[in-house]
Amino acid sequence: MLHCCKFKPDDVYYLNDTNLYVYRMLSIGFCPICGKPVAELFQWRFDGISERQSAVGIKANDLMRKLKDEIIYSMTQVNYRKMKGKPFGWKYGENKSNKKGYKQYACDFYGNKELVKTIIHG
Repeated sequence: MLHCCKFKPDDVYYLNDTNLYVYRMLSIGFCPICGKPVAELFQWRFDGISERQSAVGIKANDLMRKLKDEIIYSMTQVNYRKMKGKPFGWKYGENKSNKKGYKQYACDFYGNKELVKTIIHG
């Protein structure tokens, strides 16, 4: 995103396709220099031409309100789902022992654990 400087968006929303446009994304964020909200709508027309529309300040808020019913999902939702639940990405093993035997867990670096195997001493 670009306003006073180039910066990464705080969140990216993916929007429904329309009669004229496909692959629509709305990026939102706050400019690190002036602190104003910035919104950028990027979409492809069916004939292969891309269009980019930027808005700053109150116009950015109006653009977000106008497109909020067309949102399918956001990147923060996707990243949250990946990191919550089963181990994701690089995994490592962890063994816990007690008097009866031990348990093997598959763990990731986001704090998720999954029980893989339980071995009981006879």
